[in-house]
Amino acid sequence: MQPDRTLNYYLQGALRRLDHGELADELRVEKVYRQLAGDLISRLTNSVQFSNGVLSLRLASAALRSEMMRRREGLRQRINDHLGAEVVKKINIW
Repeated sequence: MQPDRTLNYYLQGALRRLDHGELADELRVEKVYRQLAGDLISRLTNSVQFSNGVLSLRLASAALRSEMMRRREGLRQRINDHLGAEVVKKINIW
């Protein structure tokens, strides 16, 4: 085991080998979303779900929902850039 690799890295690899890539993508997408969103927005995010290329975010604040609706395409591109592939096809905000 290499010291710079995390347990999450190895679990994702194992899930892919077991043909559960969707679950591994869900974990990666949520992690990247929370990193890019930062602490405040992460705390105001009640739910993060990813399925079939669609990232669904349930936000606690109407003002935040409005702002995220305007910025969702940029967020989608940043998440995909971070992941190195076109994983997120659409973002739904509730």
